[in-house]
Amino acid sequence: MPGRPFNARAVARASGFLLVAVAIVALAVRFDRDGAKPHAVAPWPAGSTDPLAAELARCQSIGMAAQSDRACAAVWAENRRRFFTYRPVDSATPPASHPTPKAGAEEP
Repeated sequence: MPGRPFNARAVARASGFLLVAVAIVALAVRFDRDGAKPHAVAPWPAGSTDPLAAELARCQSIGMAAQSDRACAAVWAENRRRFFTYRPVDSATPPASHPTPKAGAEEP
């Protein structure tokens, strides 16, 4: 018979491929079990008096239809504006968005 009957490199390579395949299958089984659990959606606080929060809850409840709803788009824009507006912690009133110029002062 020509050649060697036992090729150590081929056996090592096949063992490596087998080890990687077993690891992939084990991870797939593990993540499949985690994905099977339903995730509960946290309800909005019942005592909220903010009408924005109530409208956001309505938009969340209608699901994908909220993407084409103009009221939901406006509510999301307002929510983003509130989130990204700087408000000092020690101040009780929010800062003015457009300060009025002093009388007699030139605008730059």
